[in-house]
Amino acid sequence: MGREEEEDRYRVIIENQAMGISEVDQEENFLFANLAAHQIFGVPPGGLVGRNLRDFMDEGSFRQVREETEERKKGKSGTYDLAIIRADGERRIIRVTASPRFRADGSFLSALAIFSDVTELKKTEEDLRQRERYYRALLHNAADMVTILDENLRFRWGSRSTAAITGYSGAIYGKSVLDFIHPEDLEVSRADFEFILRNPGNPLHAIRRFRHSDGSYHYHEAIVNNLLDDTTVRGIIINSRDITERKLMEEQLVSRNRELDAFATTVSHDLRTPLSIISGYAQLLQSDDLTEEDRKAYVASIAKAAERLDEFTASLLTYAQAGKPEGNMVSIDPGTVIAEVLAERAVELQAAKVEVEVERGLPRIHADPLKLNQVIYNLVDNAIKYTAEAENPHIEIGAVQQGGVVTFYVRDNGRGIDHRFLDDIFLPFKRLEGGKPHGLGIGLATVKRAVEAWGGRVWVNSNPGEGSTFYFTAAASED
Repeated sequence: MGREEEEDRYRVIIENQAMGISEVDQEENFLFANLAAHQIFGVPPGGLVGRNLRDFMDEGSFRQVREETEERKKGKSGTYDLAIIRADGERRIIRVTASPRFRADGSFLSALAIFSDVTELKKTEEDLRQRERYYRALLHNAADMVTILDENLRFRWGSRSTAAITGYSGAIYGKSVLDFIHPEDLEVSRADFEFILRNPGNPLHAIRRFRHSDGSYHYHEAIVNNLLDDTTVRGIIINSRDITERKLMEEQLVSRNRELDAFATTVSHDLRTPLSIISGYAQLLQSDDLTEEDRKAYVASIAKAAERLDEFTASLLTYAQAGKPEGNMVSIDPGTVIAEVLAERAVELQAAKVEVEVERGLPRIHADPLKLNQVIYNLVDNAIKYTAEAENPHIEIGAVQQGGVVTFYVRDNGRGIDHRFLDDIFLPFKRLEGGKPHGLGIGLATVKRAVEAWGGRVWVNSNPGEGSTFYFTAAASED
């Protein structure tokens, strides 16, 4: 699939999202808006691009937008509620999650926003204090989760949707909500509830990771309100929804934008450089006073530039093909694929005196054999390069199965990776600062696209001087 086709595919996905998605520049002018965004603002399709946010809000709301834009320029993402005035004059409240986008030179380009109309949710929160019995009846059939905690933050009641979404039944009652919060979110969650307990009747909005019954953590967007003093409730109310898919979509949007920026930089430099060399030497060859030695040197330079251009084009093709979701998805013995890759690199491994240890009895997985070969080849290749300075270079390959997921690891004792570069290491054409310029910087980017193409994920743990461990996941084979 070509780049334009891939961009068209993502555009179709975005256009058909139920959530409003838009992009505005630093002057608050719409650069892009999907169909849902037009519906929320009450504007016919295509009518938002070119218009300014000021057209849809009063001075106070627009001032809030300007303040949020300043936060985006600092590189901060944020979620906030905003009052808008639709084209038909109706006032609505939208909940916005905004993230910044920057140019290659680091300057602010625009703000990407995902939003939904929460007017009814706001109204429901206000009605809660005076219509508890009626509200409770509605909550039993609501799609969003509603729970009530006691003064010790223990679960006292939950709507049917809470049990359906999280997988917990009555066994959760009497346990503290803090026992189910992700460890990395625990400290800030404690502070949230301390605030809630000190400020009854003052709602707090938060997004935290909550452990479901299967052990996985999901992002929950919640509004928490202390109604312990309300005689009809006497509890802490939590209105929440599972927004894990939305968070993943936001991350994918940011990731795709970073990849597109990397492509733009590459095309403007790595692709044009050999073309400029070929053009320059071709012009020199037209001179009539060249010596035979000069002519041979110029032709050799042209050939070398053409070879570099061919290598670059082939790498781009490999990278593009690795991301295709289609493929020969079959049950694979990963040990066989690993053995093939190591046999192919045997001479190089021997020359570099690299010891390779492969765990026996690796679990079978469901994946594309060609893509798995690409992944193993590039991870082994990366390990060989960065263990070159190790006294006793060593590579270890193994896997752990948990339920239906197999997590593979490729560990080396090389020089490791500075934490500053961990976020960029899987971007195409990125090379580690201070390292030797091995290849085009496409290997780890190809690994990421291949793994994601079969539905897995990839990441790395590393410390400078302590080596690196690359992980990737795949579905366990049912055969």
